[in-house]
Amino acid sequence: MDVQKVGERIPVDPRVIDRIQRSPHMMAEQGPGFMEDWGGPSTYREMASLTSNQRLVWASVLDGATDYEQIEVMTGLSSLEVSAAASELQSLGKVTIET
Repeated sequence: MDVQKVGERIPVDPRVIDRIQRSPHMMAEQGPGFMEDWGGPSTYREMASLTSNQRLVWASVLDGATDYEQIEVMTGLSSLEVSAAASELQSLGKVTIET
């Protein structure tokens, strides 16, 4: 997953993703790699509901970051921003990060 890409504006309304998934014809048009860059349609929908910083932190964890320092390097966020976003994601049960 391109960590920097997920921090940008969400390119597709999640309702469009739902509509595509409900239609066999539309799914066939998209092909087997549908939303693969975002970790799949379900991960995309979850990420769409998060803030930019939360998306960046979650994407870096999905890409293998295991501690705050690695996340800071991967995302370009400050230690305060990483800490805040990570705490929010941990409370949602999305990540576990070593401190």
